[in-house]
Amino acid sequence: MKIGFIGFGEVASILSKKLLSKNTSFENIEILSSTEDRSEKTKKLCENSSITILDTFEEVAKFSDILISVTSPHDAIKIAKEYATITNNLFLDLNNVSPKTTIGINNLKNNSKFVKGAIIGKISSEDYVIYLSGKYAKDLEFLNDFGLNIKYIGKKVEDSSYIKILRSIYTKGVTAILYELFNISEELNLTNEVFEALNYTERENFESKSMSRINSLINSHERKYEEMDEILEFLKSLKNLESLEFSDDFSKNNFDFNYKMIKATKDTFKEIK
Repeated sequence: MKIGFIGFGEVASILSKKLLSKNTSFENIEILSSTEDRSEKTKKLCENSSITILDTFEEVAKFSDILISVTSPHDAIKIAKEYATITNNLFLDLNNVSPKTTIGINNLKNNSKFVKGAIIGKISSEDYVIYLSGKYAKDLEFLNDFGLNIKYIGKKVEDSSYIKILRSIYTKGVTAILYELFNISEELNLTNEVFEALNYTERENFESKSMSRINSLINSHERKYEEMDEILEFLKSLKNLESLEFSDDFSKNNFDFNYKMIKATKDTFKEIK
């Protein structure tokens, strides 16, 4: 079984280690990727991983039984157009993209079997899950036997994107508030005292979890800004989705909000240097 990665950053590296750790003499997975046009950081990451490095991503797509896209939200459709058309096998997108983008990828005229995945939780920990949706999603459940935590949620390919993006609205909004709170408390030289006060009302380890969120934001604010852009595009498109089903006490008119908090979160991420 050959699993290829288009893009080999932190997520792909961690997934590769999890998959390779479960290899046996009877069942074996080989990880493929390429350093074509990649940064020095990515090249070193590939070289320090137990993977097969091919000359081009076109070769990765051609020789993979499962092709996984882990790049950035803005590149997701471009990657699908360029490489999903090469493989006749399963194509799994793990980028944090909107349901609209997911449907766009699914509608591409190619021979691949498209599956949408959404990583929930911190992939480097054991406390995470990868939701899979789509007509061929069940075909990937066997990856549970290779160290991944996979959960099939349905045949509608966009469903995992809905879950991911709704959760993302909450988590990124909280992170933006924590980031601003931290900066204000630093200016006042009261950071320790503020977190001590919050620990009385919030759950245990609140300070360490908050700092983890803040540091993650600082290190990946550009990607998170792109993700907020996707979220806003998703919200704008909801009223135009004829196939979207609503409960009896809800209607498309409920989407006439200005989304002020969500826009403010996006602006906060944009301003981070």
